[in-house]
Amino acid sequence: MSIKPSKRESTLAEITPLLKVCLIQRLTEKNALQFLEKHGVKISGKTYERYKKSYSENTGNRFIELVRNEWAEEHLLVLDVMKELESKYWELYHECDNPMDAKSILDSLRALQGEKLLIYNETPMIGRMKEILEERVKALTINPPKTKRLELKKSET
Repeated sequence: MSIKPSKRESTLAEITPLLKVCLIQRLTEKNALQFLEKHGVKISGKTYERYKKSYSENTGNRFIELVRNEWAEEHLLVLDVMKELESKYWELYHECDNPMDAKSILDSLRALQGEKLLIYNETPMIGRMKEILEERVKALTINPPKTKRLELKKSET
């Protein structure tokens, strides 16, 4: 059995990408409402503020999810790109006939090595931050905040 999302939840999910644009561009309420209307969403100023507040309150959850999942994927992607760049630099270096171009390529390789070291040296800090956030999530799942529970009618179960 699945619980059908409320109209507010489904509307928020639908306009979240548009809200994100409004927040990134730091649009005023008037400009944000015009932007939303231009993209087919006509809502009042109060409704916009309510959705904006709901989106902003969800920022902590988004950050925790990012740390738990996306960080590792992005970290690996950046390292893969750096390794690909490194191999391309070496190919260019071996094909190079001009000493000045060779020096420039070697300088680029050295700079790339420094960038890789920065990424590897930041790993313990990020790992510890991830552990702390996972502990907080675990504490929240063990002792969830008291909220009204949605009770289903017998006919829905």
